[in-house]
Amino acid sequence: MKRTRLPKRMPIQACWGSFLLSLMGLSIGCGDTHNAETIPHRVTELRQQIRPTDGTGWNGNGYGVPAQVYDPPGGHFRIYYVTSTDNAVDLTDVAPKDGVPDFVFSVGEAAEQTYQSTIGMRGFRPPLDDSQYHDRPDYGGDGRYDIYLRWSGKGSDGYRVTESCTDGSDGKSPGRCAGYFVMNPSYKDSHYPSELDGIRVLTSHELFHSVQDAYASGQWRTFSEGTAVWNELQVFPNSTGTWKDYLGFVPAFFREPERPFDKSMGAGPAVSYAYGSAVFVEYLSERFSPQFIRQIWEGCEQNPGGEERLFLDVIDEQLQRRYGSSLAAAWTEFTRWNLLTAERAVTGRGYQHAEQYPSVRLESELGELSKTVSVEVNGLSARYLKLRPNLTEPKAVRVTVSDPASATPVAAAAIAASDGKIGELIELGSGQTFTLSPGQALYLVITGAVRGARARQVEVSLRPAPIPTPPDPPVQDEVSEGASGCMLSSVHSPVSPAGWLLAPLFGILWRRKKRYGLK
Repeated sequence: MKRTRLPKRMPIQACWGSFLLSLMGLSIGCGDTHNAETIPHRVTELRQQIRPTDGTGWNGNGYGVPAQVYDPPGGHFRIYYVTSTDNAVDLTDVAPKDGVPDFVFSVGEAAEQTYQSTIGMRGFRPPLDDSQYHDRPDYGGDGRYDIYLRWSGKGSDGYRVTESCTDGSDGKSPGRCAGYFVMNPSYKDSHYPSELDGIRVLTSHELFHSVQDAYASGQWRTFSEGTAVWNELQVFPNSTGTWKDYLGFVPAFFREPERPFDKSMGAGPAVSYAYGSAVFVEYLSERFSPQFIRQIWEGCEQNPGGEERLFLDVIDEQLQRRYGSSLAAAWTEFTRWNLLTAERAVTGRGYQHAEQYPSVRLESELGELSKTVSVEVNGLSARYLKLRPNLTEPKAVRVTVSDPASATPVAAAAIAASDGKIGELIELGSGQTFTLSPGQALYLVITGAVRGARARQVEVSLRPAPIPTPPDPPVQDEVSEGASGCMLSSVHSPVSPAGWLLAPLFGILWRRKKRYGLK
């Protein structure tokens, strides 16, 4: 294959908190809304052109100290590290004692575990071979994926760089990129339960970004970060660190259920929301299949010379083709799963570990049976309401919802018992009447299931209603015993058309039998 240095046109993907560009005084945020800023283009270009092994510059290891190299078993990674200066790793070498610092060994082990789980077992593509896109031998030098251990900056755990991308001139898909990632040389005294937890979170997350780039590098951050957080759980499902990391991001999504998912790319102040969107990916994985996430990424790849496909289009297409569902139907169910979390979790309904999730944000609690409230709904989103009147006896309430974007509003409600246990969600349709007893509450989920729909006011009407009368029990028809001892009934025994035609004949014969005393 011809070695061609392709244009560097893709922006850097910087992850896991904000890190300080030491000479620029700029911060890049990922997961920290307080420090999230857009990276100036000139800084992007500079970062793409300089690797941590390039001399003593702002992105180098400093002091002219050459990096040592460790190639973990498996042949998929090369790890660069130093044993002196501020970027030095802990030199402890006991488990195993093999001449490689334990921290470096653990990074290699976690990276290979990520590779075997993601590529080997679940069938994702490996990261692109960076040796095909660089003329300089010190830019990786071979097909191993490069990991650099050096401090990313205050408040950061590491970052990934998208470096060189295909332009389609080779007849293959454009927009696929090669790169590397940098991670801290220590996670002691960090927010992770242990150093090993920090290593596992970073490797399974950042390496998945480069797996994504093997398909298409320009997807919205809500999908790229959401699937990267999801991958942590897939690679290390029993790790306290990955589970804690995932649950730590979910509140950012649950705090803003009204934010339109189809209009939020996850940049700027929405960066935490982008990581929290892993909860939607987890829903798709649990509800349909973990393999479905790979199928989505496969569908995102551009055809040679074609336009990039947005992940939402691919999800809708794949759900219809593979599962007989749709994005609208899946989003509706997803918003209802989100109600059934934390104290409202019900075994066997929704997420596998729903009781460990945070609670989705509710609107102000309603206490009157007669009330009309209006909530704004925009694109793919949801609003959650709770009616808890102070009752001394059972009362009925009629609930109706009016949505200008839909003739049949997408809304459901469920009664919660006094102990908080939620019953089945019932579609509201054109309206439903619910009977509440003292201590009970009524939860409503109003779903914006129309992708791209403009913001509009959805009206929820609550009105007292007569308590529904239970239906009468089925009437049992009287039966008599005929001469033959058979039980005869006037109904419940369907008569065929032929029976209706023969009935008059039987009547004539019966009358003649009685008249002439025939037996």
